[in-house]
Amino acid sequence: MSPVGDEGRQRVVLVGFMGSGKSTVGRLLASRLGWEFVDTDAVIAARAGSAVTVIFRERGEPAFRELEAEVLEELRQRTRVVIATGGGAPTQERNAPFFAGQGTAVFYLRVSLDTALRRTGAHRDRPLLAQGPAAVRTLYAARLARYESLGVAVDTDGRDPAAVATAILDLMG
Repeated sequence: MSPVGDEGRQRVVLVGFMGSGKSTVGRLLASRLGWEFVDTDAVIAARAGSAVTVIFRERGEPAFRELEAEVLEELRQRTRVVIATGGGAPTQERNAPFFAGQGTAVFYLRVSLDTALRRTGAHRDRPLLAQGPAAVRTLYAARLARYESLGVAVDTDGRDPAAVATAILDLMG
């Protein structure tokens, strides 16, 4: 059985740890479906007039999470859209209605910690990477169960983004 039947397919949400490929896969998936693509971090940065790293540094993570919750609440009303969420969005209880919304198919892009670190290692725009390897490992471990509970897992290790998008389309039936 597919996660979302044809008549109920309104939005696809991608969750996963940083470096799982949510934004890249999301763009490909949206293009193939003929739908809009929204990256919540990009929307937040545009609205705040600052990069996510600046928001974290100058206003703190709680302020970022508040902006994130507002964006997700607005996106609950949208249809024919693929949404790439920030890695921490699923961990915030106030966002639960967004992920559980009718017509929402959630896919967890599963990535190993080693692959995630390799993919994000050169990116200085990831505020949580600045906390160091031990903190990143702890964060990764803490988030896995939540990601698993929200959606259908799709492995990304050793697969290019196009193959991941195809796997999601296959699961959607």
